[in-house]
Amino acid sequence: MKKIEALDVSVAILAAVSCLFMYIKVPVWALFIGWAWYFSLGATPDLIAKGIPPMITGSVLAILAFVLINVFTGFMPAMAATVVSVFITVFLLMISLKIPALNISLMSFNAYSCMFIGYGAGAYMAIKGMPALLNAAIWITGANFIGLIFGWMSIKFTTFKKN
Repeated sequence: MKKIEALDVSVAILAAVSCLFMYIKVPVWALFIGWAWYFSLGATPDLIAKGIPPMITGSVLAILAFVLINVFTGFMPAMAATVVSVFITVFLLMISLKIPALNISLMSFNAYSCMFIGYGAGAYMAIKGMPALLNAAIWITGANFIGLIFGWMSIKFTTFKKN
């Protein structure tokens, strides 16, 4: 067995701290997904800025899927509307991956999935007067972004220079 390192402790502490976000209804599961992106995609600080465009793209396309489902259910069964909407939006997601600034497929697909399941399950804090899809996007995609920050912090906290 390898010895316990500072990163092991840092990640455990920050994971525990992240649970406090549940008090304000931040979907901590989405935070953990963003955190996993940080580590699985190289754990470099530039990943935060590089990750924003594909993360937003995936989230926006999931929102578009729900908008299309609502439109299409006006003239077709709900399952058919869902199938057609997912086909269209995932096809657009695949096309977006051909754009260099958006080609981090793990983030795009996960952000799409997070929004799709998070909105569908109501796993976000509803703010009165705010459209539900916008509300979900802020909370869920925001939690994905916070996860990237937590990934960076978990490494940063282990690399402080001693005076």
